[in-house]
Amino acid sequence: MNVITSGPGAYDLPSPDPLRLTQWLGKTTESKFIKLIDIKKLDGGALHENWICRYLFGDGLFKGEQEFVLRMAPLNKLPQSLTLNQEYELLQFLNERDISVPRVFFLAPPSTISDNEVLFMQALKGTTSPMELLKNAHTSESENTMTRLLGQHLARIHNIEFKAGILKFLKKPKVSPVQQNLVLFEKILDTVLSPLPLLEWAVRWLNKNEPTEQDIRLSHGDLRVGNIMFNNTSLTGILDWEFASWSDPLEDIGWLCARCWRYGNDNKRVGGIGELNDFINGYDEISKRTTNWSKLPYWEILATVKWALIAHQQGQRHLRDRKKRLELLLTGQKADEIEHDILTQIKKFDGTGHAR
Repeated sequence: MNVITSGPGAYDLPSPDPLRLTQWLGKTTESKFIKLIDIKKLDGGALHENWICRYLFGDGLFKGEQEFVLRMAPLNKLPQSLTLNQEYELLQFLNERDISVPRVFFLAPPSTISDNEVLFMQALKGTTSPMELLKNAHTSESENTMTRLLGQHLARIHNIEFKAGILKFLKKPKVSPVQQNLVLFEKILDTVLSPLPLLEWAVRWLNKNEPTEQDIRLSHGDLRVGNIMFNNTSLTGILDWEFASWSDPLEDIGWLCARCWRYGNDNKRVGGIGELNDFINGYDEISKRTTNWSKLPYWEILATVKWALIAHQQGQRHLRDRKKRLELLLTGQKADEIEHDILTQIKKFDGTGHAR
């Protein structure tokens, strides 16, 4: 086996180790000749590290050059997130149903390549960069196309209903999707280091104004610009499924449309990319259910409360972890701004779809 242990990115690779990675991959793919051409860390990923590597195969399961994305199991998993093994099973399930997600190849067990599991996935073409996507979207034709496509793809996900025996690791909530979120919010409030009175009040407001109609469908759990890949105006993949659950579809849509995920482009309600009407047209074209869009503002407020709590959690992770990360620090510092946004949204809320 021809193994390369150095090269672009390899010097900065504490995990996975290039030698262990190449040896394991060669054995798994039954390749007698395998050469690591390039490996580098991808941007983003507050919870998981993601790396992209390119190999040259002489024989075995692959021939010629092949790219993989390596998704690393986190050292400190959040209670509400899936394990990497569960995410692997979910992606296999979604691939079988023609949902636009990366193909999964292998799941390396702990202590083979890294201390924890490593998931080998297809490297999709395109970008998830919010700034690039917003730039591509802001021509009238591209904006309409991208927003409508996003609605269609999300509707395909939400057409998946709960059935006994599928995705057993995703438990059907015993309470409503709103109450399931509020239970989590209360747990976070109980564990943060300092009191958060505004968020405690916001949780009570959400409880008091809970919609009477709620549905249960497969939900991504973190659907936003940054986890959606476009190649020009074509949607090539929906990524990062570690927060998937059975929930109301409007939870996903509220998260996508929340002001905190518009990246400063507040007049484009759908992720800063486009207009809500274009999204609704695409969504309703594919959806097998009728959506009460007047309830969306409530779910946007719930999303903003959730993000404020996560921001406080991330800020505390920065203080707690030995390895300091600028991303966690900056996220924590945004918490006050997000709390102000909660007050603004609730003030405008009238329950008829007019909150912005």
